[in-house]
Amino acid sequence: MKDIKILHCSDLHFDTPFSELDKDFAEKRREDLRETFGNIVNLAKKENVDILLICGDLFDNQRVMRTTLDYIRTKLEDIPEIRVFIAPGNHDPYNDKTFYTMINWPLNVHIFKSNMEAVYIENKNITVYGQGFSEYYERESFLKDFSSKFKINEKHINIMALHGEISDRGKINEYNPITPYEIGESKMDYIALGHRHSFSGIKREKNTRYSYCGNPEGRAFDEKGEKGVVLGSISKGNVDLNFIPICKRRYEEISINIENALTYEDISNNIISSIPKDSIYIDIYKVILLGEVKEDFSINLEVLKEKVSKHFYYIKLKDSTEIKLDYNVISKEFTLKGLYTKKMLQKIEEAEKDEDKRLLKEALKAGIQCLSNKELIL
Repeated sequence: MKDIKILHCSDLHFDTPFSELDKDFAEKRREDLRETFGNIVNLAKKENVDILLICGDLFDNQRVMRTTLDYIRTKLEDIPEIRVFIAPGNHDPYNDKTFYTMINWPLNVHIFKSNMEAVYIENKNITVYGQGFSEYYERESFLKDFSSKFKINEKHINIMALHGEISDRGKINEYNPITPYEIGESKMDYIALGHRHSFSGIKREKNTRYSYCGNPEGRAFDEKGEKGVVLGSISKGNVDLNFIPICKRRYEEISINIENALTYEDISNNIISSIPKDSIYIDIYKVILLGEVKEDFSINLEVLKEKVSKHFYYIKLKDSTEIKLDYNVISKEFTLKGLYTKKMLQKIEEAEKDEDKRLLKEALKAGIQCLSNKELIL
């Protein structure tokens, strides 16, 4: 039996609003998503894959540009020799309001709907199984009783496309709560999963390999680092699958200690020198400023951003510095500043949660700046 070659992707989230960004930059990121999808299709064509699996959340919400739908159709028309299978997810369930019905899909595309299906590709001896979300929540596993409903022909290469969240046996979630046990009992050679936005590694349960490929393009700072797809070959009893980075831009977060900085120029130089030159004009950075600064150096992030932004494709700054003061000494002063400091130190000591302590420390810093007749930065 010949090997088959697959490309597994998921969670493109076309036309994500990127609401935390300004309007023009948000549109740039939406175009990045389209471009990355084009690169996925081009990679599938270059590598001569037999099957392209898209495992849910192709769309992000209830608004999609007509040009995006046209772009998806056009790109998939470019690979008529590759069979494409799509399993809709929780963000883009297949129902009477779905965007899936607004595209005149090429003949090589098959969309799984609300019932588990098996599609046999005779000339390649492959059976592709799959099921899509029909609602935003699917509280029962799509693999429940799968082995009793389908007689698996173990002479075929059997693969499956699903969107869902793996749960331990007995635990529930709202996003197709499949279990490792069900995966092992499925007798699939490979299960391609979508929903989680990071690569899981190629895992195994009994004779079934499975993985989350993650999303191919990060969309916020909680989706940092390389993003990509899974590419490789599958045969009976063996897989040779690898994660392939494909994102146009990475979200990166770094912390920089600026306690020796005396001016904005010092901070700016410190930031720029800390970022790799081959990344600074491409990737999206969040820089967290740390360390103790002098009481009379009240950092204005807008001033700093104006100085450094020309050196970056995009930068977000966060000031987590502390004022270089002996708070215990100040708390003994019979002044408004001393009384405020004493009260805040007491509240910080009494706080039970780390987040509460962090917020109180920021309030102490802001209050000292205000009482020192400096600009208050929130």
